[in-house]
Amino acid sequence: MKLLNLINKAIFSHRKNLSDHSLGKVLVVSNTGFGDTLLSTPAIKSLRKSFPKQEITFLVNKKFFTLFEDYKYVDNIWKYTGGYVNLFFIIAKCRIKRIHTILLFHSNGPEDIFVSLLSGARNILKWTDNLNHEYRTFFSNTLTNDKKHNIEKKNDLVRYFNPSIIDTTMSVSDRYYEQEGIDYLPKTKKIIGIQIGAQDTYKIWPVKNIIKLSQILIEQNYYVVFFGATKTESQMMSKIENSIKPSNFLNLCCKTKVEELPSILKSLDLLVTNDTGILHLAIAMEVKSLSLFSPTSCTEFGAYQDKELHFSIQKDGFFVNDRPKKQRTQDGMELISVDEVFLKIKEIVC
Repeated sequence: MKLLNLINKAIFSHRKNLSDHSLGKVLVVSNTGFGDTLLSTPAIKSLRKSFPKQEITFLVNKKFFTLFEDYKYVDNIWKYTGGYVNLFFIIAKCRIKRIHTILLFHSNGPEDIFVSLLSGARNILKWTDNLNHEYRTFFSNTLTNDKKHNIEKKNDLVRYFNPSIIDTTMSVSDRYYEQEGIDYLPKTKKIIGIQIGAQDTYKIWPVKNIIKLSQILIEQNYYVVFFGATKTESQMMSKIENSIKPSNFLNLCCKTKVEELPSILKSLDLLVTNDTGILHLAIAMEVKSLSLFSPTSCTEFGAYQDKELHFSIQKDGFFVNDRPKKQRTQDGMELISVDEVFLKIKEIVC
């Protein structure tokens, strides 16, 4: 990272801003988290619908690549795998394809700056709330930290090119909408999915609350399906399994592939989730959701489409954000009570 930063600064000091308002061939980059990639899809759709003849290439993390195979809103998909070799490979492909515009919807520095500087592209636009970004004069767009929805922030990069259509709906490849739900869940019970974790600890509803909610749901004859994908979530799931009856639930924590999630979600009556990627997949798949927000804002990261299907509980837990990320606690999420979550579930799936 230090080496890349030094290289970036050396190249940046000699590079002129070549920005123009012509789109040309486009590389859209959203190669970080699951949810961030889904939140980028409305802006990709805005590009395709407004500029149907322009060639659009999508750089996506290899972990989520399968969700976008044959994605009808782009012409090409490149896998991002990380590492220096992959970075140089992307740069070479950009130069061969003569990429004119790079839209950094969600990307990690300094890799994104390194690729952009050497890509040969004239227009480099980046979404970031960091108004003091050291390369801000390199970007064609003006950086802002408006408190609008994340989808609109990414569409703002598209607006630089005066699009005729702005789309605000998330989506994945058509094949997932054509799939049926899974057939091994009970037909006589309401199925409640619970996403137990999130990327950041301070966004996670405490496991003791998940246990208590699960106990109530099972006692009330609901069937519970648990989701998670990390070692931390697996450890949380062990605590949950040791505290609830060994029936009326299904543990899918660390047991599913990302491409299996759409059909599983279709089988739920409701997904209860923290502010994390599976929420956005449920929204894209038109599956009812109840999302729990406290240190983050549902008006920025919650549902922005089909709002009759999606519900949030929002508490004022923003005080935890005064600390660095790794020092933030679950105190904000503690403000959400088990009773209010259960009552909201009953209201939604009655």
